[in-house]
Amino acid sequence: MSSQEAQEQPPATKHEAQDTTRGWIWFITGPTACGKTTIAKSLAQSLGFTFAEGDDYHPPSNLEKMSRNQPLTDADRAAWLDALRADEAPRRVVTCSALKRRYRDLLRDGHHTPREQQFRIGFVLLDVPEDVLRQRARERKGHFAGEGLVESQLRDLELPGEEETDVLVVKVGRENGVEDTLREVIERVRVKMES
Repeated sequence: MSSQEAQEQPPATKHEAQDTTRGWIWFITGPTACGKTTIAKSLAQSLGFTFAEGDDYHPPSNLEKMSRNQPLTDADRAAWLDALRADEAPRRVVTCSALKRRYRDLLRDGHHTPREQQFRIGFVLLDVPEDVLRQRARERKGHFAGEGLVESQLRDLELPGEEETDVLVVKVGRENGVEDTLREVIERVRVKMES
């Protein structure tokens, strides 16, 4: 670029210089009925990101299996995780149980491409007590995953260790309303994006 062209370029605004929302994909994770979709939709709206429902990436055989309250195996989840990690659209909030560290690792590793400098991956794990999950699963209407999956998903759940610095664990107690949880998620996500 010539010096004349450089002079003709408008200066970056303060907002553009500090835009921390570019290049992130956030996975909202946790067991069935923890509130992934509710939190993810609201977070996406708050950030101006797109929302993607992770369940839409499941093959029909997985959905059928879960509708019978049969837990998925690692083999069942493989195609689903591959589809999720292949969709590299940045500025997105995605729901995905990502119960085990190896699942989170697969999602991370899927984004190590020549474009990896363009976006970062983050996780929010909603940590909800079993009795609350069971109650929510019983009460929700029109969802294929029922209360019968809560026990197996909690058994599979691996809380992140200290080395998983890209996972924000948000504890959701019996008294926490959606607004309280969402406020904490948004605050912590924004802090992480600015770091």
